[in-house]
Amino acid sequence: MIEWSEKLFLTDSVKKKVNKIKKKLEKPDKLRFGAYLITLNNNGTDLFDIYNILMFPAKHFKKETENVRIVGVAKNEDEAKELAGIMIKSVLQEELPLTPDGLKEYFKATAKE
Repeated sequence: MIEWSEKLFLTDSVKKKVNKIKKKLEKPDKLRFGAYLITLNNNGTDLFDIYNILMFPAKHFKKETENVRIVGVAKNEDEAKELAGIMIKSVLQEELPLTPDGLKEYFKATAKE
């Protein structure tokens, strides 16, 4: 199941397209455009994962992405990396630990799609 954080971080280039991206992700075989999704990492050591949205329909990739919480969306990989840095600064400003658990606390409010 894909969860979307209520505190979803977006780059300016995708703000008007985020609803379209969400709808397309529900039917991954219909994906025809690029965007990068920033998710909380589930392995307990890394903070985020950054995925090209076009990877989601791949059969070998479905297990890895079946339980993800999307916390950011960007147009390309460079924007996604920059956005991840902004997200880290936001977590630190809330005086939460910069750990996977700290990120889960920061992004705990979710909206399920």
